[in-house]
Amino acid sequence: MKTRHLLLAAPLACAPLAMPAAMAADGETDNGWTGSAELGASMTTGNTESSTINGKFKLGYVTGPWTHRLRLETLQSSEDGEDTANRTLGEFESNYALSERDYLFGVLRGTHDEFSGYKYQSSVAAGYGRKLWISDRGSWDAEIGPGLRIAETEDGERDTNAIARLSSGFEYRISDYAKFNQDVTVLAGQDNTEIESVTGLSTSLTETLAMKLSYTVQHNTDVPAGTEKTDTYTSVNLVYNFD
Repeated sequence: MKTRHLLLAAPLACAPLAMPAAMAADGETDNGWTGSAELGASMTTGNTESSTINGKFKLGYVTGPWTHRLRLETLQSSEDGEDTANRTLGEFESNYALSERDYLFGVLRGTHDEFSGYKYQSSVAAGYGRKLWISDRGSWDAEIGPGLRIAETEDGERDTNAIARLSSGFEYRISDYAKFNQDVTVLAGQDNTEIESVTGLSTSLTETLAMKLSYTVQHNTDVPAGTEKTDTYTSVNLVYNFD
């Protein structure tokens, strides 16, 4: 397993966006815009020269039965002049509420990871989602649906195949100042299965600032020879929220 530990000492960051995926059945809810932005960086000089930059941006809009969410992420790292991480992700999802708990979703997703063995993996999926648990303390939702993925390996091999998309989003407010969240996405196909798990623990410093520890796992079941199937990323960030 290839592991990269990223301690981001001076970031401007924000906590993950936490928005309900389903509105009230009457369709009158209009919560407007919510968003987050994250930027972290670290640098060492001397016997070893290395640098890391980590950026995230999330934007959401809720109007009536609709929820729209945009997610952009990038991770760039180098050591002694050689890249050690180069990953970019973009995802857009729209949900339509059928009831307080049930909704339909459609999602577009694309990733580029220089060290995953794939030049890119792009997918589109649609299906059914449900709020499995709703509380004043948090929520847990799950989604399942069919989709299509187009991928190209570093060797130039291009594949288009059907996939099944499964995802889970869990958030729990431990106290007025601490929050735990975990998001898991699985894109299962005949040629490859992508798995992404993001686990975070944040502690509020002010109304808009927090300290956050996060751990990300990226896994592909089928990769070219000489490529590790799993990458992990650990970060400690300062967090900034806006809405």
